[in-house]
Amino acid sequence: MSPPRTAPIASSAPDLTGPTSILEWPTAVAGVRARRAAPAFSHVRVEIDLSHEIVRQPEIPVFREIEALLREREVVEVSDLLRLTAELLHAFSAQGFRRVDHWEATPGGWLPLPEPSHDRRDEPVGHLLKALASDEWRRLADARAFAIRLSGPVRLRADAVVRRVHRERTHTLSIDLWGRFSKTAVHDLIGAVRGRLPVNRSQVVSFAYAPRGGEP
Repeated sequence: MSPPRTAPIASSAPDLTGPTSILEWPTAVAGVRARRAAPAFSHVRVEIDLSHEIVRQPEIPVFREIEALLREREVVEVSDLLRLTAELLHAFSAQGFRRVDHWEATPGGWLPLPEPSHDRRDEPVGHLLKALASDEWRRLADARAFAIRLSGPVRLRADAVVRRVHRERTHTLSIDLWGRFSKTAVHDLIGAVRGRLPVNRSQVVSFAYAPRGGEP
């Protein structure tokens, strides 16, 4: 589900090591002069380390339904991965990313999307619940990673991959934002993720500036 590639501006931040802010940005960008006006980004890639702590007990009915369905299917190994995915979908939905364009498991491949409806749960978390009830999702039992693509407002797009790391029994999360994002919008999205998931560290690892004069 890789999106069309644009060459990101090379960036690195070897001196940013501690959880000093909600999101660590590179301190320097090779070949780019500092700009007076705050730039917009056409692409931002964020890598997030999650702690051993599993997401808190579900607070709304749809999350309780997901928990019950996972227990019913006895998908013990993958249950934490799907709980994290559900919380991630909820965080992005709160920021306007409400349409699921694609999702897939590794191993397992592409998984079917539910038919759109006018139900009040017709948002990413509700889609996940409806999808988990289908027979095609039984192959998720051995999944090590789950990837999703979401559409947001003003032709914005987000790709995310949640991974299980067996040896350390931890999870990692990669997020790619595509479109036209301000630095504030990126911080708001990652702040929403931190509000739902046990984040240890979040760091921008690459980005590309949007052309000047584009729409906001």
